[in-house]
Amino acid sequence: MVQFLRVARAGGNNFLRNLWLSTAATVVMTITLSLILVSFVSSMALSHTIDAYKAKLDVSIFLSSDLSPDQIESFRGALLKDPNVTSVSFKSKADALVDYRAQNAGNTQLLNAVSDTDNPLPPSLQVKTLNPDKLESITAITNQPNFHAMLDTTANIHSGDRKKVIDSIVSFSNFFQTTGILISIVFVVISILIIFNTIRMAIFTRRDEIDIMKLIGATKWFIRGPFLFEAALYGIVGAIFATGFSYVLILWGGPLIHNYVDFNTVLATFKQYPVLILASEAAIGVVIGIFSSLLAMSRYLRL
Repeated sequence: MVQFLRVARAGGNNFLRNLWLSTAATVVMTITLSLILVSFVSSMALSHTIDAYKAKLDVSIFLSSDLSPDQIESFRGALLKDPNVTSVSFKSKADALVDYRAQNAGNTQLLNAVSDTDNPLPPSLQVKTLNPDKLESITAITNQPNFHAMLDTTANIHSGDRKKVIDSIVSFSNFFQTTGILISIVFVVISILIIFNTIRMAIFTRRDEIDIMKLIGATKWFIRGPFLFEAALYGIVGAIFATGFSYVLILWGGPLIHNYVDFNTVLATFKQYPVLILASEAAIGVVIGIFSSLLAMSRYLRL
């Protein structure tokens, strides 16, 4: 314990002795860890947003207006047998008109185009699926002769504009995740280079002290310890600042965009596990710092 305290004190002195280099290393480490955390959070939020949109996505199968309840129920039962189908509900012409009016409440021209007595909207079956990207089995059912005859010939299976929204979000999510990973890697490399040079300067500054320690029989790890501790400090201090910045950004900015991105799970996670998040950030920072320190020592510290 006494030996560890001596190593920690020496590492802390190195941190303060090269204050400008230490500040630069800490700032870059903070940016690096912030980017890693924000990229992770954004990926989580976009993933939940995609799942939420998929849960709302349904397939509309437009029917002829002259079908009997038994025919509709037969069609519905066949669809429910599909393993990819979770539910099937019937929407009448009147219900379709109500939904149409709600969706176009601000467009007088479109509202005047339909009325209760002249309702061109067909009845339909609203099908919810486990995977809205795989509709082949549903199409196969609708193509069966007995069911195909029940379809409105002017309309086909329709999954709505939300499918396009999901595809757009998935594309943006993939682009954002790739960009975030690349930028994080760049800053990890920058952090390694800056800490590498900081430890190199610390080794040169203490070279006389290191020679004396070798002469009096200090162990290799006792000599290396302060440099490892100093590098770990960059990761720990950077993690504290990065986590604090990320919390402010997410807790303040999350509610502002909740109408567009599902941040509820992210906010709940951050509120529930602050210590775990800080510990994870610190662990990443310490790994980066110690790796950089070991690289510097392997090249400039001959023991």
